[in-house]
Amino acid sequence: MNLSEAKKALPDTNKNVLAVLSGGLDSSVMTMMLVERYGREKVSAVSYDYGQKQRVELEKAFELCNKLGIKHKILDLNILGDIAKPMSANIGGTDVDMPTIEDVLGDPQPVTYVPFRNMILLSLTMSCAEAANASHVFTGLQVHDEYGYWDTSQKFVDSMNAVASQNRTHKVEIVAPFSHLSKAEEIKICLEMEKEQLLFSTLSCYNPDNKGWSCGECPTCAERIANFAKAGIEDPIPYQKPINWPELITGYLA
Repeated sequence: MNLSEAKKALPDTNKNVLAVLSGGLDSSVMTMMLVERYGREKVSAVSYDYGQKQRVELEKAFELCNKLGIKHKILDLNILGDIAKPMSANIGGTDVDMPTIEDVLGDPQPVTYVPFRNMILLSLTMSCAEAANASHVFTGLQVHDEYGYWDTSQKFVDSMNAVASQNRTHKVEIVAPFSHLSKAEEIKICLEMEKEQLLFSTLSCYNPDNKGWSCGECPTCAERIANFAKAGIEDPIPYQKPINWPELITGYLA
């Protein structure tokens, strides 16, 4: 799918739209595309602080929205982190070790999973949308190339919409425009928009250091690195470990 096809697939609306923006690659490229499609005056973004280890992603989300010129708010959801801490490696202060990509391959429920996070985040964002008289909530949920969660699929989004459709007075629809795309395809869409410089204002790592540098080893780093190589470009963000980009890119494109 190219940029033209991706934009045509977005729904028509004369109302405002909301983006669930984590600060990661998927939701960030999606938000860039929404601004291209609907205009910055109609797009706003909502991010959530749920006690995630990678809280620096919220700074990236704020930074990106400033560069795009759109409204942005961060909502406090630390109660979710308190609930998830005993079982999720993705929460600050947890005793659960962060896995590598090899650890999670074939695992139907990786230890980076935060229980019912996406259902909660989407429900809250739909509430924001109704209060703001917006018509659509956009999410960067995507079926990952090598591992994934039950609450990132198009089937999950369809189920959420089935519940939302019961609203008697205000219809809000969730749209996951990248649900069936790879990250490499998203990166290529970003390149078509000529917004690759904005990729610096994103973070995918589950375990960044105190400088905000990505670890290069967690599952999301492994996915991100591989997909930048597949797209044929170097990732502009800093990593804690050296990445041999020329070799990786040559290996994937050979």
